[in-house]
Amino acid sequence: MTAKKSKLRDLLLDAAHVIFGTFIYAIGNYCFTAPNDIAPGGASGIATMLKALFGLPLGVGTLLINLPLLILALVVIGWKFTVRTLVTIATMTFFYDFVLVYFPTYKGDPLLAALYGGVIMGTGLAIIFMRDLTSGGSDIVAKVVQVKRPDMQMGQLLMMFDVVVVLCSGLVFGKVESMMHAGIAIFVYTQVIDIILYRRGRGKVIFVISRKGPEIARRIISECHRGVTILNGRGAYTNVSTNMLVVAMKSRDYFKLKTLAEEEDPRVFIIASDCGEICGNGFRPGDTPATILPPLEDDQAQLPIGEQTPTLS
Repeated sequence: MTAKKSKLRDLLLDAAHVIFGTFIYAIGNYCFTAPNDIAPGGASGIATMLKALFGLPLGVGTLLINLPLLILALVVIGWKFTVRTLVTIATMTFFYDFVLVYFPTYKGDPLLAALYGGVIMGTGLAIIFMRDLTSGGSDIVAKVVQVKRPDMQMGQLLMMFDVVVVLCSGLVFGKVESMMHAGIAIFVYTQVIDIILYRRGRGKVIFVISRKGPEIARRIISECHRGVTILNGRGAYTNVSTNMLVVAMKSRDYFKLKTLAEEEDPRVFIIASDCGEICGNGFRPGDTPATILPPLEDDQAQLPIGEQTPTLS
């Protein structure tokens, strides 16, 4: 693929994620949280309060809140980030004030509104974040602060701003329930974002320590269809040479590996650790299964691993 075609492809993908992501996010806020006096943090939460106080449309309120932040981002961060964020905000404003006005809104149980709104908003934000885009509002402030204070974590900054907005919503709507439901919505959409962005890549990293490492490794490759790395080790207490296998796999496949390892070596020592994300060769769609190798004659020999590792099933 030429550089020009690659750039066009990236531009089209950015546009698709902006359109679908902002549309889904706007549905969650416009149709569920805003009608039930729930301000779920960020610029959308402030816009929800402005609508309740002054009747300002959600789209106009979101745009007005973000304009000074965009100027600040242009000065501190740069034009590329500012332009990309402006496009996202403008698209969301369009959906708020020109499209969703024809959609029905839910005004009923605030708890249901917080739950459903949180799920929908989280899905939209995850689609936006997939292309390293931002939704504006507190995202801009967090980025600006992080430029000046890189030691501060993004998640902590966003949480601080959301807490301030939620506390203000209790004053604006005059009821503590609004703050509680806003907290539920924020919790739900952050969990949804994590599930969509990271859960597909989650799994386990397994460390298998055994003198029968090559035999166990061969069965892992042939029966679990996972690649294996063999490390040579020595017990500090026994001073006996041993093998340590390192395997990355989906959590659901761990029991199968544990069973076959214990079948080969009843004294096997296994350490299983949860992994936030597994990526790379073998964990992408279309990667082929691991090469099945002939038996090793020497249990201390190094197991040659195939060039390709298997895909996730």
